[in-house]
Amino acid sequence: MSMDSSSSSGNVTDLPLSDPRCDSDACTAFKAAHQASQAAVSYDHQYEYGHYTTWYYLAAIGVTMLAYLFRLSRNRRAGRKGPPPGKSTLARKGLALIRMVNYRHFKGHAADYFGFPSIGALIFLAVTSLFLLLMTFLVHPYYRGRRGYGSPPLAVRTGLMAQALTPIIVALAGKVNFITMITGISHEKLNVFHRWVSYMCLFLSIVHTVPFIVQPLRDGGPDALRKQYYKPGGMEYTGTPPLGILVGIVVLSIPWIRHRFYNFFYRVHIPMYVTYLGLLFWHSDHEKDAWVYLYATLALWLASCAVRLFYKWQTFSIFRDWFQGFPARLEELPGGMTKVTVLAPPDFQWRPGQHCWLRVPHLSILQNHPFTIANLPKYSARGIQRGSDVNDMVFYVRAHHGLTLDLLKSVAEYDVAEGYNRSVSVHIDGPYGGLVEDIPAIYESLVFVAGGSGISACLPWIQHAVRRIDECSATTSSIRLVWMVRYASQLQWIVDELEPLVNTHPDLIQIDFYVTKSPSSSAVESADSEKASDNGAAGSKTSEANTTVAKPRLGNVFSQRPFLPHILPPLLIARRVFILGCGPESLRADLANAASTAQRKILLGEADHITLHTESFGW
Repeated sequence: MSMDSSSSSGNVTDLPLSDPRCDSDACTAFKAAHQASQAAVSYDHQYEYGHYTTWYYLAAIGVTMLAYLFRLSRNRRAGRKGPPPGKSTLARKGLALIRMVNYRHFKGHAADYFGFPSIGALIFLAVTSLFLLLMTFLVHPYYRGRRGYGSPPLAVRTGLMAQALTPIIVALAGKVNFITMITGISHEKLNVFHRWVSYMCLFLSIVHTVPFIVQPLRDGGPDALRKQYYKPGGMEYTGTPPLGILVGIVVLSIPWIRHRFYNFFYRVHIPMYVTYLGLLFWHSDHEKDAWVYLYATLALWLASCAVRLFYKWQTFSIFRDWFQGFPARLEELPGGMTKVTVLAPPDFQWRPGQHCWLRVPHLSILQNHPFTIANLPKYSARGIQRGSDVNDMVFYVRAHHGLTLDLLKSVAEYDVAEGYNRSVSVHIDGPYGGLVEDIPAIYESLVFVAGGSGISACLPWIQHAVRRIDECSATTSSIRLVWMVRYASQLQWIVDELEPLVNTHPDLIQIDFYVTKSPSSSAVESADSEKASDNGAAGSKTSEANTTVAKPRLGNVFSQRPFLPHILPPLLIARRVFILGCGPESLRADLANAASTAQRKILLGEADHITLHTESFGW
């Protein structure tokens, strides 16, 4: 080969763009096209979309924080002497319209499988999704003329948007998190947004991946894709592991899968996410401000873990002796229920509606589960009761599988010949949750609807309201309880707690018991006589009207499944009503839809406020 031909083959400066050798900035035509592509759609500008995503959710948190400050202000005004704070008729009706939409729930298998929240939450999630979709697909072009001109713009901005969602996903997940601190929304209520924002992150990650596959295929087919994928430092290669892990995390988080394989989900969820976060550092390769989101995520997670470990988790609390659990008594109740009475120190405080995570080391060191505290501490607002060195903290644990079933079996197999219940050591993580509003000071009527062990969430609120009424610091004048159980024997779970409240306040508290699976051939038994039957003194009587009195002034027992849209409206007799429901998903959906319909009373001027709060068995 001649010297001229050899020189010509090595010089690519003046080659036309169509020549395959013109594939780098050493070629003048390629460099010009490269610069033109970057001028049209700047690589640096794509990082702004991560900033837009961050500002969006910070703005949403800011609006929620303002609502929280308003609720705190209303509590302070409600605590003063005089009538409770009110709103103008227009404001009340506007709020009623919002609640009419917000409380409404979809029903059906799809809603159960994917854990659809209320329509109000779905609307917010839809608006958020639309915002992300517009930023994703509104800007053109999606691709560059060649992969060598830079990463596809569609891929870069969606990657940064997905990475910008990483801190908020972790913030929404933590039991101790700054969002709860500044908005007053408990972590279990934020969990639905944690899950759905994760879905959005996965969608953006998939959109981020596709252009990196399509662009090389357009340029040179599978060989070009293979070369791009395996080249040293190629982001296509480093992005594959975190995407695979993210898919696994999201799939396991789908509600019906999570519930079915909860123990497996619980063990792998956090390790998978920690691995995912570490791989993102590798994948991002310190590109511009990409690591800022990851540092923020790491800071939020470590801060949450530290507060939970050294403050909330009593085993390692800086205020307790380390590695020491609280003593607890276990008692088996009818219907697969275990009553756990934890003997907490007198300075351990909680509010009605709060829950704790319980760990029972003699059954499982790794497992812990959330349960609502079913009573109030012994102290009042004036301080700890003198002469008391413990606070009994009661939990009702329904046996399903795993830890809850093992707990019941451990009681059933224990030798109780000595006449005392089993004692164990229980490690407490909490308390968490609770409500911001001063319920007894704001609302005239309280309506509680519980299904099965959901009574745990209602009982402390009833006790709290009675205590506040006795202290003359409440406006509540009516308390209604609707409790549904499968079998009449289960009514004795809390009859000892309800009886003194009803007997001392017969005009204040009214209770309706619904036994949904009582045998048709048997008369409906009263709560008191069912309790007595365990001692050999069975006492039941036939009821012609399908209703019997459980005990004088204790409540009525119905042998039927209640239809909440029918039974709820007659209970809403006051101008300001607070409704609390806890039970299975179907009960909470029916109650929410009934509360949504009840907002019409406000639009018609028949009520001022009808507020709903629901609690879940798990999250």
